[in-house]
Amino acid sequence: MLNDEQILLKTAKLLENFDISGKKPEKLLRELDDIEMEAIEDVLDNMKGEDLAFNSLFNGDMRKVIDFPTMDNQSELGQFAEELDRVLKLNVDWEKGMVSAQREWTENSIENDEKLVASIMGHGMGGEGPKKVNRKFQMKIGKYFAKLDKLLQDYKKMRRKIAHEVWEGRNDNAWTASFSIGQIKDSLSTDELKRLYQIQNGLELYAGTDSIAGLNRYYTGYDESQKGNHTKMPQLAKYWQENAGYIKKEIGNLTNDKYSIIISRHPVDVMRMSDFDKISSCHSPPSRAGSGQQYYKCAVAEARGHGAVVYVVETEDLLQATNTGNIESAEQEIQDGELFRDDKRPMVSGPLEPYTRGRLRQVRYYDSDEPKRWDDGTEIAMPEKRIYGANIPGFTDKVVAWARESQESTLASLPQKDNKINLDRFYLFGGSYEDTGHAAGRRALMAKLLGMRSSIDFTGDMRQNTHTEDALDVNAISGIVGRYRNEVEQIQNEWNDHYAAVGVDAAVEEDGEGGVYIDVNARITFEYDIEEFSSLPNSYPTGMFAFDNINDIYGDIFDTDSGFVNKFSNTTVHIGCRFNLNHPDIGESALMYDPDGFNDFCQELDKLDDKRDGYKYYIDEFLKREGYLEGGVYLTLAREIEDGEMSSYEWDVRYDGEYEESYESTAAVSHDFNPGALGVSPQVLFQILDSRDWSLFIREELLKRPREDLGVEYYLDIGNSSAVASGEDIKYTIEFKITADDPDARVELFRELVTGVMDDEDVLNNLFDWAMKQMLNARLPAGQQQDLNEHLVKTWKRFLSR
Repeated sequence: MLNDEQILLKTAKLLENFDISGKKPEKLLRELDDIEMEAIEDVLDNMKGEDLAFNSLFNGDMRKVIDFPTMDNQSELGQFAEELDRVLKLNVDWEKGMVSAQREWTENSIENDEKLVASIMGHGMGGEGPKKVNRKFQMKIGKYFAKLDKLLQDYKKMRRKIAHEVWEGRNDNAWTASFSIGQIKDSLSTDELKRLYQIQNGLELYAGTDSIAGLNRYYTGYDESQKGNHTKMPQLAKYWQENAGYIKKEIGNLTNDKYSIIISRHPVDVMRMSDFDKISSCHSPPSRAGSGQQYYKCAVAEARGHGAVVYVVETEDLLQATNTGNIESAEQEIQDGELFRDDKRPMVSGPLEPYTRGRLRQVRYYDSDEPKRWDDGTEIAMPEKRIYGANIPGFTDKVVAWARESQESTLASLPQKDNKINLDRFYLFGGSYEDTGHAAGRRALMAKLLGMRSSIDFTGDMRQNTHTEDALDVNAISGIVGRYRNEVEQIQNEWNDHYAAVGVDAAVEEDGEGGVYIDVNARITFEYDIEEFSSLPNSYPTGMFAFDNINDIYGDIFDTDSGFVNKFSNTTVHIGCRFNLNHPDIGESALMYDPDGFNDFCQELDKLDDKRDGYKYYIDEFLKREGYLEGGVYLTLAREIEDGEMSSYEWDVRYDGEYEESYESTAAVSHDFNPGALGVSPQVLFQILDSRDWSLFIREELLKRPREDLGVEYYLDIGNSSAVASGEDIKYTIEFKITADDPDARVELFRELVTGVMDDEDVLNNLFDWAMKQMLNARLPAGQQQDLNEHLVKTWKRFLSR
């Protein structure tokens, strides 16, 4: 915590470096008024292409237009969507951020291995083929990537162990080789072998394959020093995390030609870089209430011949405004006059409204470390990586690619020292504010432009020339309190746009002794579709208890007294709570005295926002356990199966993994039929047991009493049914299944079937025998059929009435 003396010292240093201190982005958007235009009137009156930045790059033009495909397989978003859709073959609900799939494969198991070996050796296995598996999953996209990453890493570790054993420790890296069943079994213990099969079945479900050929594309390298980050999944997860907000909102509206990029060095376009309703930064002009944007002068300095801006517009709007049919023709029509809308100056306002903005910084390199003339040297347009407005995936990479290709000859002859690019001969011009700040930031931007590794391929540091900005009048800048309020508001809104579930509110207050402090509160909110609820809880005490459930695990991270449950428009339910700012995960970052401190605090909140899926998991678990969310009954069922609390004597009850990730549970029961005792040939009995009529009939009879006892109309789905020879008998097995998507009432029916009256050996035997005699009797001519309801039914009904 800072003491009073440290606070005063920090404030003094900030005021001392008032003109050039790097600040965080702001929210307030401005439009130029006539007085502000005076700052560049001399530039406009004497505007010549050769006097502005990048004349050669622009071929003397003021504006360039390039296409911006967003959904083809060359764009970032197109590649990401193709990876999920065509490669991983997932069903994607972009709006909800969910993926799902249903897969069928031959189960990886010891039993199936034995059947495979037997078939190769020419031995039969009782007519029974390898067991097939048909399963479905559904989960959040971020959780899916984490799940698949874990499976891929575990699979590599298991195969490295096999390679280690096969080659006696000489070649662990040969884990991608083909191994025989014998080699695999000789290399692993029984438990390890079972784990390998679990991993392979998981890969079949989540990746659609367990073959090395199919999976190899997801391993990004073989360097063990990568400490686990050696699959493609973390990269995909990071892309989704950074772009999920835009993708969820816009992917349904995107077409490959929806957007175009306008690259402009026109002074008005440059000065208005933060002058639009959909774009925010700290370069806004001070013409509206609550302004005082000191970094507006940076925009003016850029506009006086030292930079360019890059805007995204809708292609349709551009073509309509220019009355052209393609962007090449449109480019010729936008070289003169103002292009973008300005409500403050409607007489000269242009027609377009941009969605996204980036910058091209003016860089020059020289023949010596200390140039004699600033206008000598070779000019380079260096794109900033920071963008403002809509975060359209692929925008930065598209601009960098254009800048690299357009300056290929210039970039091929950069000054070098010791076989490295010598940044001591580079200077950055224009405004002092840098989104990617200081020497390290400039090096990173140049590395991105060149496609190099900044820490290896460079020597020296790029310096900055701020002469143009230093000569500007800065009287419009407000005092420290007003400036702090603007900056804090802008930082707040930027972070709130970035967060997925967290929200932050801040206010700059005077402490009465000439100082200031920042008062904040922060919360997390989860949104649910109202249809997910079987019943709606009251806000109190459910909101409080739901977050108590998280505090039990993470400590007092939430101020549970503020927990709430709110319904909106009969369509959504919001469940949220404030953070406890005294929690160690937040700690002293909650004590703020300037915008930098507030931004640091928001960064700490971003770490908590990254944990949102974990928090929500415990909220969901609580709501299901309390009976508010559908699926709670299934969750309880799966947990009871896992813990061995599900007591069924006759039914083989199973589930498909740890209960919190379980999607499907099954219950199977078998009965031996003797063809001789039934007076029928084995062929006829097989035919009956394999028929749809038999499956439906035996399902109805097995479920009749449980349905009556619960008073439900539901049936259970049949997962599998089979008949196999077993000595002189024919063993018939029927399996029922239930999933997390099924209504709670069906889950209760499943539970009643396997634990109620039908969980009795005598009841089941009599029921199966009676049902088969009914089927055989029905096959006889009408005159030979018997009334079995008198002397056969009473035998098993006696057990049902117990």
